[in-house]
Amino acid sequence: MVWGGLLILFGMLALVQTFIDISVWAWVAILGVTGLAVFVVYLSDRASKALLIPVYVLWVVAIFLVLLTLEILQDAFVASFVLTAVAVPFIVAFLQDRSRWAFLIPAYVLLAVGLMVLLLESGIIYDVLVPAYIMFVIAIPFLAVYLWNRQHWWALIPAGILLIVGFTFIFAEAAVELIVPAVLILAGIGILLRQFFRGEPSKEDAAVEKHQVE
Repeated sequence: MVWGGLLILFGMLALVQTFIDISVWAWVAILGVTGLAVFVVYLSDRASKALLIPVYVLWVVAIFLVLLTLEILQDAFVASFVLTAVAVPFIVAFLQDRSRWAFLIPAYVLLAVGLMVLLLESGIIYDVLVPAYIMFVIAIPFLAVYLWNRQHWWALIPAGILLIVGFTFIFAEAAVELIVPAVLILAGIGILLRQFFRGEPSKEDAAVEKHQVE
């Protein structure tokens, strides 16, 4: 009845929208009140936990519209808000039953992507720091697996590889700028030291060199 009622309600609202321009604040009020009504239905029968899904969606959309209207959410924050809002139910599902750890996978991916969007928009990460961030994000779950159970030492192998690759991206540009001068300097020092410690040639070496010249 709840799902059928929601479909009829929003179908009628969509029909009204074609003839009358419903304001944003009216939509916020409709979404908020509808979500509250469904939540009241859920309170009458706590076993129907599926009713919390439309409640959450309705309230999140209402909050989203408010933040957009007040211009609190702008640019990359819009995508981050949406990704975080989608991730929250997975986290709640895991907290209700810790054995369902698989819910953490989509939650982690969504939060990591949302954070990356914010860091990119703010200019904190750019160029080679982007692949480095991705490598670190992929490495963290493997480290978590090892820390959760130290018997899973194999998780350190992919984690270590990913961390090394990530740091390689970070220091790649600096390495190119420093390695070439360092190699030239070391090569010059090596030549000077070779000439300095070479000393006077022995009589045998002098005789061989004279014979070769002749």
